[in-house]
Amino acid sequence: MESFGRNEIINLFASIALLLAAARVLGEAFRRFRLPAVVGELLAGVLLGPTVFGRIFPGAFAALFADGSPSTIALDGFVLLGVTFLLLIAGLEVDLSSVGKLGRHVAFISVMTIALPFGIGVATAALFPTLFGMYRSDPVFSLFLGVALSITALPIIAKILMDINLLQSEIGVIILAAALVNDIAGWIVFSIIIQLMKTGSVGVAEVVRMIVLTALVTGFVLTAFRWLVNKIIPWVQANTEVPGGVLAFIVITGLLVSTLTEAIGIHAIFGAFLAGIAFGDSPHLKQHTREVIHQFINNIFAPLFFVSIGMKVDFAQHFNPLLTAVLIVIAFATKVAGAMLGGKWAGLRLRQATAIGWGMSARGAMEIILGLVAMQHGLISRDIFVSITIMAVVTSLLSAPLMKAFMRTTGARGILDLSDRRLFIGALKATNAREAIGELAALAGERLGIDPNLIAETALERERIMSTGIGDGVAVPHARLTQIRAPRVAIGMSPNGIDFNAPDGKPARIVFLILTPENDQEAQIDVLSEIARLLGRAWTRDPVLRAHRYSEFVTAIKMARFGAKLSEG
Repeated sequence: MESFGRNEIINLFASIALLLAAARVLGEAFRRFRLPAVVGELLAGVLLGPTVFGRIFPGAFAALFADGSPSTIALDGFVLLGVTFLLLIAGLEVDLSSVGKLGRHVAFISVMTIALPFGIGVATAALFPTLFGMYRSDPVFSLFLGVALSITALPIIAKILMDINLLQSEIGVIILAAALVNDIAGWIVFSIIIQLMKTGSVGVAEVVRMIVLTALVTGFVLTAFRWLVNKIIPWVQANTEVPGGVLAFIVITGLLVSTLTEAIGIHAIFGAFLAGIAFGDSPHLKQHTREVIHQFINNIFAPLFFVSIGMKVDFAQHFNPLLTAVLIVIAFATKVAGAMLGGKWAGLRLRQATAIGWGMSARGAMEIILGLVAMQHGLISRDIFVSITIMAVVTSLLSAPLMKAFMRTTGARGILDLSDRRLFIGALKATNAREAIGELAALAGERLGIDPNLIAETALERERIMSTGIGDGVAVPHARLTQIRAPRVAIGMSPNGIDFNAPDGKPARIVFLILTPENDQEAQIDVLSEIARLLGRAWTRDPVLRAHRYSEFVTAIKMARFGAKLSEG
């Protein structure tokens, strides 16, 4: 290792430790204020990069992060690994089956939230090239800007939905499904743009060749490879340490698919994204295993990547206020307008469609990765990259409060209002989620005069789209029925717990089977909101989980309501 001596090792280890420490400290600080950790990690890079540290201590900055040195090249390798893993876990968020099962809602909303931002983005770049520092329009850049405004940030959106207690709701599933269609379409087009930049050709024949090649790779990974992965995962889980064996299998396979796509001219990160989708769509991959993968990548590789963003650009020197403002306005306006139009055609209420648009406006890490790759390939300037990065941060910060404002519930329909003694089971006999849903469906069917098999199948169909274990021993399966006029909730207590594939891996000790009328799209949100409010803290949740009789349950819920009011002010 003559070319990688003592000084290079010192520089590499010191720089990684410094960057990771700063990213984690500021990331956790932002998380404490319920803000995206990625913003703190980006800020750490700005402070340690040429914007602040490099300007105040240029000598020390040049010595530690010298361009072209072996230690800096090795650090870039770690960063590339980080962004590849980030796309891998972004793919894990994708559930392809949910797209078809949610029908026209996803179709209309996803199409409009792609088409409108893409069209406005292409038109803006073509009509106003000087805004982007260009003398004339560039068709490849126009396509890029359309893609950049079309994509969303699945991890950020999932976190927003979790924070406002909508992840397991119908609206939450629609948002996630529409967002994944946005991202798949966006990354496919972007991979074609990358190939166009590499070849320098925009001829029809070359474009067609690239589209066909990308489509073939995408089709193979999402069909044959996806089928193979689904067969192998159970064997890996049965014959290796859990979850370590599956974690290693996913990382190794993801890197191999990334190698394949890079070798044939499609960027490696697109291969990682496709591999993540193939793994994430498998019903055999436990939610707890997914959470371990997320923790592993989000706490080590992701912070290192995001802090490196600030190391590459002087944000003060390359900040363009007008361009940044224009991108932010277009980013919000096109997503919200697209969701409103798509939601109207799909039959959603205007308030819900608007909330979906605000939620899907978050660009987050996906936008930053897109911009970084484009800058590295010379497609965009540093000024444009800085504006795109700031737009991604602003949309991620504002999406949650804006969506929450439009989805605010009255709280008029609580658990006790929608249940009674005859819809309560003090000790479920069930040993798995299917049996638990069936047992509660039988009780509800008898009480409400509805076919219990219909209730069970409707709830299980919803369960197949997204598991309804929300963690901390709580599960919230849901069925929308045309046979009822008012929402009802059947409640079952499980002494031993039932696996509902919760993110924290804990079995559900209380199961709320939420039954809502077909045309009542807000009843489920009301119930989920109260469940999250009352059972979100251990000291209010534990007495409810210990209840075995309905009278004990009612008392525990009333005490939890009282405790929640005290906590809220």
